[in-house]
Amino acid sequence: MNTKNTANNANIAKEQIKVEVLPHAKDLKSVMLYYLIKGELYSKLPWKKTAWTCAGFPVEFLWAYDMFPLHPENMSTVAAARKQSLRLIEHTEAMGYSRDLCSYCKTSMGAFDTGIKTTLGGIAKPDLVTCTNTICDTHWKWFQIMAEKMNVPFYMFDIPKWVSGTSEKKLEEYIDYVVEQFHDFSAFMERNFGKKLNEKKMRKTLATSTELTNLWREIYEYRKAVPSPYSAAETSASFFPLVVLPGKKIGVKFYKKILGDIQMRVAETKGTLPEGKEQFRLLFEGIPFWYRMRFMFDLARYGAVVTYEPYTYSFSPVKPSADVPFEQALRAVAKIMMDLPYSYNLERRIDYFNNAVDEYKIDGVILHENMSCRPSSTGMIDLKNAIQKEKNIPVLILQCDMNDPRAFAEGPIMTRVESFIEMMRENKKKRG
Repeated sequence: MNTKNTANNANIAKEQIKVEVLPHAKDLKSVMLYYLIKGELYSKLPWKKTAWTCAGFPVEFLWAYDMFPLHPENMSTVAAARKQSLRLIEHTEAMGYSRDLCSYCKTSMGAFDTGIKTTLGGIAKPDLVTCTNTICDTHWKWFQIMAEKMNVPFYMFDIPKWVSGTSEKKLEEYIDYVVEQFHDFSAFMERNFGKKLNEKKMRKTLATSTELTNLWREIYEYRKAVPSPYSAAETSASFFPLVVLPGKKIGVKFYKKILGDIQMRVAETKGTLPEGKEQFRLLFEGIPFWYRMRFMFDLARYGAVVTYEPYTYSFSPVKPSADVPFEQALRAVAKIMMDLPYSYNLERRIDYFNNAVDEYKIDGVILHENMSCRPSSTGMIDLKNAIQKEKNIPVLILQCDMNDPRAFAEGPIMTRVESFIEMMRENKKKRG
């Protein structure tokens, strides 16, 4: 290790480099306030209905049934950001749940059991609990347990895995299987709530949802610019509308403002860091450390910008047009649920990452080996080796946790980050 560079890194780490947030970034507070207030109203008004749901679930279905989506995972991130997750996790562990269990699950269970305020990550009892195993193998049991505890109906979508070697014929069979569940869910909703799927409302919801995801993907196209106009310091929060508000115009309006800010910044050749300060462009894979979002700002001290995250991009798949036949639209949604970058098989994942490294001019990759998220962490060693071999850039694996601060060791992690920065610097020198 070059001791001179190490000393330089230590000095750089003390330097505060301001990350320039977009002018309309502050508008996210209004979007979140809209969601929280509406959720409170739906939870209290007897003629309104709410549902707990999860990442990977087609939330448009709930909006089409006029059922408000409460999101335990999302509220768990709020709890972590508000420094509440540790006590809630420990509360759940004291109830007998393992430390190895998903920290979102334990945060949510603790939040419900202690009845904390919504602004701190609390969540109300729903009328329905529904989920998929699209991304996470913990969802179905976690949600089933809570549905039984709260004595509310439970419905789970069983989504097949698009593994390496899956034939087109088998994929079509998988799509048939998921579409059958969509129709079964409609019968379930009518049986339990007297609600029929309003096709006209569903099409309208889908059209707005499509507009929302199109805007997010356009924002990501601009992130390819050098210097980077938008970093994970902001995207880690601003993808919120994609999770819970697809189909709602308030998210579309917010993204249009953000896109306008970014276009202006690119036109002026300005980045998220002050002029001349961007030295390294990073790809960050995995869920962020919600209790320690300052990590993204810490990277800026070294002139490093996270300019691409497969995690936040995964929430903006290409969605079907609202004009196609309804059954065709259902088949497209079914395929999307099996085809998210976040849940690619290893073969596709390696190709996906290698393409992203080229398109976003990436100098180094950080992989979050998340103790709470087996699906996203599986195969990371193979992924790291493939990227390093094929793209000849440094890759750093950090073993942490998305919501449990006990897994984040500040000193050792930042020491590894400094070594990673040094490796990128030396690598760029060699490349000229």
